[in-house]
Amino acid sequence: MFDREKQQPNGRSNRSLNGVNESTQNSVEKHSTGKIEAAKDKLTDKQQKLKDKHNPPGGHDNTPIPTARDGYTVKITIHRAESLPVSDLNSRSSDPYIQATLTAALSKRHKEDPDLVLRTPTIHKDTNPEWNTEWIVAGVPSSGFRLKCRLYDEDSSDHDDRLGNVTVNVGRIGLDWQGIKNERFNIKKRMGSKRAYAIRGCAAMLSSNVHMGGALWLSAEVLGESEKPYGRMYTVGKTFWFKHYSPMIGRIAGTKAPGTSQGSQNGDKPKTERYE
Repeated sequence: MFDREKQQPNGRSNRSLNGVNESTQNSVEKHSTGKIEAAKDKLTDKQQKLKDKHNPPGGHDNTPIPTARDGYTVKITIHRAESLPVSDLNSRSSDPYIQATLTAALSKRHKEDPDLVLRTPTIHKDTNPEWNTEWIVAGVPSSGFRLKCRLYDEDSSDHDDRLGNVTVNVGRIGLDWQGIKNERFNIKKRMGSKRAYAIRGCAAMLSSNVHMGGALWLSAEVLGESEKPYGRMYTVGKTFWFKHYSPMIGRIAGTKAPGTSQGSQNGDKPKTERYE
């Protein structure tokens, strides 16, 4: 007896059809597996790039610095501020400082290269602080610069409240530039802390001597041409501030570094802890 294969109307046997179906199924499975593996590799590459961005490798970088036509040395002076909002109800005052960022129309070696930043000292318990902090920067191009000053209230046990912004745009500089001479700039409250300005509003309703608008006084002047090669801005002269966690200083100040560098589960920055 012979087992005969049943013939289909198109002349193919069940066995041949089963072979075609299995081949098609295997092809679909391989294609799906390939897409999944490609998606995993793409996700891994993104995670690695993000990791490298926040933790760049050390060592010498051979990437050349972009060139520029000219560069000048500019001295910026952050003089004082007036009528800052009260952000601490206990002391009925603030502990203000400024974080200033300087940018210009210069190409960067890498997209991740940080902007030039200066932080002033903190003036404690004062809503009319005087810093008189000088910032000397070389390599500023003749096309001008943009100076953005962010005012904060320092709080060691919580996040620092934003008190407002001042942005100065200078279109062109040179040896004949008249500069900025102790000029007054209004502080924009749009990016300020709602809590700080709510307290300011309540105080303004109770006293006619309290004003809602604050101001910042700045100066800027060209000291001369910078040394070649041009193409990047850099700070020259003395600097005043750095951040460093020290157990001994922490014992003296009564504070210590946060218990974890990962932050809390909701993504907030870890708060500074205090010694018992």
